Amino acid sequence: MSGCDRFEAEGLLLLEQGLPLDEHFATCPDCLAARAAYERLRAEIAALGAEDEPPVGWQARVWERLDQRRERRRFRWPGWRGWLVPAGAVLAASLATLFLIRPPEPRPPSLGVEIQAGATVRRGGEAQPGDLLRLTAATGGARHAELRVYRNDTELVLRCSTERPCSRRGDEVRAAVLLDTIGRYQPLLLRAERPLPPPVSDLEKDTSAALAAGADVRLASEIVVR
Repeated sequence: MSGCDRFEAEGLLLLEQGLPLDEHFATCPDCLAARAAYERLRAEIAALGAEDEPPVGWQARVWERLDQRRERRRFRWPGWRGWLVPAGAVLAASLATLFLIRPPEPRPPSLGVEIQAGATVRRGGEAQPGDLLRLTAATGGARHAELRVYRNDTELVLRCSTERPCSRRGDEVRAAVLLDTIGRYQPLLLRAERPLPPPVSDLEKDTSAALAAGADVRLASEIVVR
């Protein structure tokens, strides 16, 4: 014969809802035993962690600490901003000083050629005797640089760096040379960190010597004067 399980099926729900139990639960031995076991279990569960509960009034003390922390932050805030502005000003001044002191980055090396017409009557767009060849070079920050012009690959008609007819300003070198006779004129820029070897022969041998010495040689377009 099985025992009564009405307490587990009905009585627990009634107690949880705060409703009264009927007369059966006061007289049924099985239900009385089940209720007693339930009461013991609830008491044991309620006792768990009782020693770990925070002391009385802990919420008020927590809120008081939070209010004190907010007050301290408000007190320090103006000072923090006061330090921030001078620090930012010092940083801006340092960057400005660095920008003004630091030299600008050199331009990439290049060689530009311009033909300025002379007094003679021009025939089309070709260069003619009497025209002026103007050269503008960017040395790319090289320590040593020269502008040269060879005529017919054998005759050196221009070689200079800072002396006339060249002029140098920073990493830019300018020069002008008169195209006084017909022929082929080859402008070039030589750049190096060490002194450049002096020209001793024709275009091919001089540029070969410069390359062997570690120089960079840049040729512009050949100018044909007719």
